[in-house]
Amino acid sequence: MSLLDRLLRRGDLHSLAAPYALDALEPAERARFEKHVRKCGPCAAEVRDLSEDAVRLAWSTA
Repeated sequence: MSLLDRLLRRGDLHSLAAPYALDALEPAERARFEKHVRKCGPCAAEVRDLSEDAVRLAWSTA
């Protein structure tokens, strides 16, 4: 069972924002989360913030 399936069983699709921002989802999981995030403002904001944090972290270690 995939991470997405486990989270969907718990009704917690929102917790995929961090793995999505870090490109850690399987292709099918990614596609389903992308469909969700287009309609969910809080998830979109979290993905944006986490993506910016990941870039800052990458630059700080370069």
